[in-house]
Parts: sequence; C-alpha cells; structure tokens
Amino acid sequence: MTSVSVPDRWRSTDRAGRLRDAGLALVIATASTAWIWHRLGFPARGTAWAEDSGRFLEQRIASGPIRTLWHPYDGYLHLVPRVLVDVAVAIRPVHDYATVVDALSCTVIGLVCGAVFLLAGPIVRAWPLRVLLAVVPAISPIGIVEIAGNTANLHWYLLFLAPWLFAARPRSWWSAAVLAATALAVTLTEIQTAVFLPLFLLARRERRALPVLGAAVLGIAAQVVATVTHPRPPATSITSPSDIVLGYLTQAFAGGWTPRVQRVGMAVLDHGWWVLVVPAVAVLAALAVATRVGGRQRRWMSVALVGGSVVVWTAAFALNHVDDSDWSAFTRQQYAGTGPYRYAAAASMLLVAAVVLAADALLARGRWWAVPAWLLVASVVAAGVLGAHTVERRDAGPVWATQVEQAVPRCRADPTRSVQISAAPIRPTWRADVPCSWILPSAGPVR
Repeated sequence: MTSVSVPDRWRSTDRAGRLRDAGLALVIATASTAWIWHRLGFPARGTAWAEDSGRFLEQRIASGPIRTLWHPYDGYLHLVPRVLVDVAVAIRPVHDYATVVDALSCTVIGLVCGAVFLLAGPIVRAWPLRVLLAVVPAISPIGIVEIAGNTANLHWYLLFLAPWLFAARPRSWWSAAVLAATALAVTLTEIQTAVFLPLFLLARRERRALPVLGAAVLGIAAQVVATVTHPRPPATSITSPSDIVLGYLTQAFAGGWTPRVQRVGMAVLDHGWWVLVVPAVAVLAALAVATRVGGRQRRWMSVALVGGSVVVWTAAFALNHVDDSDWSAFTRQQYAGTGPYRYAAAASMLLVAAVVLAADALLARGRWWAVPAWLLVASVVAAGVLGAHTVERRDAGPVWATQVEQAVPRCRADPTRSVQISAAPIRPTWRADVPCSWILPSAGPVR
C-alpha cells in the first residue's frame, strides 16, 4: 500500500502553522502544569520529598546559593533541581518551601510537555497525536505516585525530553542557541540522556545542530567526570535477567496503562503471565509494523524510545539496590505491598510515547490502518483518564508548613539553634536541619 500523506491542516511548515504551534505549546505547558498540580492534591503538594529536604536543601543551607549547583550527589550532577531549590529559597520564606518546590517542579514538567509538542513536529505529523504525545508526562498513570511534583525525580522528565531535543533540527541560529542551552541543562541533570545521543545523526547534515550536539556532549562529559570522581555506592543485590523482564512487564509495561500494578500482579498469580505477555506482544507487533512503514525519522525515534525504556529499567537494577525484585517468586502478599517503582514511571512514559508515535505512522498509511491507530490512541487516552487519581506516596504528609509552625516556639526559646524538618518518606536521611533564623516569623526569603 502506498503511503497516504497527512492532511494539510495537520502540518506546520508555514509561518501561520508555526504560530499556531507556539500557541498550542503554551496552552499545553500551562494545562499540563495545572493538571499535575491538581493531581498531586493536598497534602502531597505541601510535603517535601526525600532529597528535596535531606540533600538539596540541607546542602543549600550549608553552602549557600550557587555553590551547590555543581556538587555531585549519588554519582552524578543535578543542575536543574538544585537551581529550583535555590529559587525556592530565594523567593519565599522557608515556611512555604515544599509548596514552592512542588509548584516549580510542576512548571518544569509543563514546559517539558510544551517543548515536546514543538520538537516532535517534523516526526509526528498529526497535531492531535502530537498533543497526546506531549502530555504523556502529565497523564502518566504511575508518574504521579512518586516522581511528579518534586525536584528529586525531575530528571526523569528531562530524560523524556532528551530524544526529541537531540533529534531536533534548529530553524535558525537563535533557536540553535536555545536548544543548546536546554541540552546543556538536561544533560547536566540526567546522565542517562547519553542513551539518546545517536539521535543527533538525524540532523548530522545540519550545521545549526552542531551547537546542540556540543552542549550535550559537554554535559555528558561533565557527568562522566562527576561519576568517576564521586562514584555512587555499588549495588548490593543482583536481579536476574528473567526477573528484570518480568518486572518490566509488571511495572513499566502495565504501568503505562494502569497505576494499580498490585492488581496486575494478582492477575498474574491467578491466571499466569499470559495476561501480560499477550498484550505486550500485541503492542510490540504494532510498534514493529509502524517502524517498518513509518519512514526513517520515525524508525529511529521508535527504536530510541523503546530501547531507552528498556535501558532505563535495566540500568536501575544494575546500579541500585532494589528490594523485592524477584518477580518470578512473588507471593500475593508481596504484590499487595509493592506499588509502582519510580524507574517504571520513566520507562513507561518512553514506551507510551513510542505507542503514540506508532499510531501516527499507521494513521499516515491510510484509512485501513486508521482502526489500529485509533485503538492505540484510545488506549493511551483511557489510561490517562482512568489513572488520573491514585494514591500518592506523600498523601500522608508530613506537611512541611505545619512542622515549621510547630518549630517556632522552640526557635523563639533559642534563636541560635536549628530544628529538624522531615520529608516523605519519613526517615532520618531525609530530614533537613533548618536554622531558626530561617524559621522565625520575621524571617523572609533567604538571599
């Protein structure tokens, strides 16, 4: 069957189309930010998460502004999260720290969504599907459980942006400069973006892509130096290859369509692994067909997205100590107590993006391919709607502002002391020692 071109109304090659895209990108960024903020709810959006308190804020208190931006943590640099922490401390009193950090993090995710919509234009031709692709981070069923609305996990969203950023072809030297600055910020925040560097080959003949490539390589080189000079602790457990595959099916694949991975595990125990293998094979077949008929750019991007999804999931178990990763031996009790992993959230977003890309490729082939294309689209939309509200790991607090208010009497008794403010999950590791000079009501934003 010969390829059928995408309708002209879906293209964005002229000036009017580019202006329309810019307007849509702004709407997408704003709506995505608001939607994630809404999905977080309270008390989650008033509760700090892990490193946002016990690492990034603690180190900001100890070292002051700017100095911590290049400080490696756990083997690599976290530029964007540290910038957001500096901004949060500078613009509002510490009483509002958790809420401001959450708001800034949601804003960055919204900007990622808007940027993906713009950058995906040359590859995803149908703008309705580009909209769906762009909002994948905002509607991810399991993203809201742990990784959304905090700086500690913001790097996963920048990883989602990376393939579209690296495959972009700048229209001007000004846009090349903007993309280069973005590429530097992204790579200085997430070392795993190196997986997508081969996508620069799509623009290898474009001189204006060279600054973007140079910035990305510079950022990755800085990450490598950080990893060598400040290596992360070695993983203390080894997950078998078969368990990595089974875990991918249970967490990353299933998590792309439902936040209730516990129920998926129960279904596996009750009916066997075929309840996951069959739909996984169906999705893989759709991806394979779309890759074959979709053209060079879509083919490269599809391989990058699926490969990146697998690499992110596999690397998590090679580099981290992960409890309860022997999925082949899981009991009902283990499944019931195991929620979505943060590694699954990142891997599932990349996989779902590949599914949307496949739908676009099939849709461009003509009406007989439209049925499977729209079925794929419907599955992604339904997952976003049905998984909109789920249990967030910060739903039980502790609320940051409440702790600060409770610390005021102690600080008035001894203004020279520091008090510990906790984050979720509640562990000594994630507590921040906050000076009373920051906490007393007279204290404003820290400069």
